[in-house]
Amino acid sequence: THSILKDPLFILMLYDLGKSLNDSLQRLFKSQITDSLIDDTVRDIIRQLISNNVSTKCIMILKKNIDQKVQTLKEETNKKEDTTKFNTKDTAKEQTYKKDTTKSMAKKVYSIIFDELINLIDPKKEVSQFKIEQKSQIVMFIGLQGAGKTTTICKYANFYKKKGFKVGIVCADTFRAGAFDQIKQNCLKINVPFYGSNEKDPVIVSRNGIDKFKKDNFNIILIDTSGRHTQENELFKEMIQIKEEIKPNRIILVLDSGIGQSAEKQSINFINHIQSIILTKLDGTERAGGAISSIAIIKCPIEFIGMGEKMEDLEIFNPKRFINKLLGKGDIEGLIEKMNNLESELDQKEIIDKIKKGNFTLKDLQKYLTMFISLGPMSNILKMIPGMNNFADMNILEGSGDLMKQMLYLFDSMTENELNSPEGDKLLKNESRKRRISKGSGTPPQLIGALLQQYETFSYFIKIMGKDNDFLNMMGKEMTEQDMEKIAGKMQKKIGKHTGFK
Repeated sequence: THSILKDPLFILMLYDLGKSLNDSLQRLFKSQITDSLIDDTVRDIIRQLISNNVSTKCIMILKKNIDQKVQTLKEETNKKEDTTKFNTKDTAKEQTYKKDTTKSMAKKVYSIIFDELINLIDPKKEVSQFKIEQKSQIVMFIGLQGAGKTTTICKYANFYKKKGFKVGIVCADTFRAGAFDQIKQNCLKINVPFYGSNEKDPVIVSRNGIDKFKKDNFNIILIDTSGRHTQENELFKEMIQIKEEIKPNRIILVLDSGIGQSAEKQSINFINHIQSIILTKLDGTERAGGAISSIAIIKCPIEFIGMGEKMEDLEIFNPKRFINKLLGKGDIEGLIEKMNNLESELDQKEIIDKIKKGNFTLKDLQKYLTMFISLGPMSNILKMIPGMNNFADMNILEGSGDLMKQMLYLFDSMTENELNSPEGDKLLKNESRKRRISKGSGTPPQLIGALLQQYETFSYFIKIMGKDNDFLNMMGKEMTEQDMEKIAGKMQKKIGKHTGFK
């Protein structure tokens, strides 16, 4: 089987850590809650955090806060129990009361631990996003060589360009050979203007580039500066010179999350000059937990996290959403953000009509696959929906990423009749048609089988949801988290039956 499930926030450290933490927390609900159960749960969580490079300093703060809040909770619960009396004939009521108290206690302990996990990575400071009416906002990027600074600048530019901003990039990295070529290559890919010159003085390059973009009323001007292998004096000297000349609105430090706890030391060295941090390469390290928690200690906000090589792989960092997603509780806000980006491309009335009628053609599949690709792997999307974390790992999602892109080639070799027929899947089971489409698209014959599997899954979902009044009533209105959970449950139950997933 061909599987391309790449959800960067969950692979390696994050997936394993999230699963382990969630398993530990769920123990609170599986038996009578006792002091030893709470202690064991907290101990398990601390052990997992230590194994994922979270600093001892952070863990001691976490444990102290949890212990204090749990102790207060116990005292309040005991006080309530002392004032609640049952006579000898009220055995059933007493048992119900104890059961409810245990359940309530478990929920409250879970909430305490959950909140402290958020506090562990929350610097309690935020960086506001730029507004479209702002002009000539200068953002200077600094960082050590190898942190992914130049790629991150292009991702940052792409993020704001998609929101309608005029963004330009100035390559003032005159130290590293190939820096300008890298900027040029990425900017051409995302269609963002860039500036560079043969001038060796980065201060002059920065000034000239800014003047050029200011004349054209650009909203945001990004400055890529030189990096060094170590925090040598030249790096600081150059940074100060550029800073004093261009007076940036924001300076961002780009750090490789692979440095783990060392993020605290590196950040402190720059702390008096920067307004925020972007952590890169979260998809390739087991030390990201150490990096995030260490930055939180120095109270410097993390503006974005980078989780892959693509220009879209940059995500706003929100501590609560991060922990929610880590523990499989979903990320509704993130999902809404992604869907809002597609709002102009989606005709909601058309979608509702198709669901009601149970109609779904290969032409529809082509349209929706194209849009899903722009959102990222479907496993990412499903993991944003509460209750869908396990569903996101099913074989049903093997058509994401590169494989899904290959499928799009197949549509170009289909006839209008094949694309628009409500029985397009039956037409494609014809061997001569398969050979013609495969040859015309330059793809292997077995890819048609994978496409048909996708079509059947989507078609099945459309048909079952078209008969579900609850689902139809939710369509066309702003959904709450409870609505999302309800839909997730229905999908798991009904599509699970269809696919053999439990």
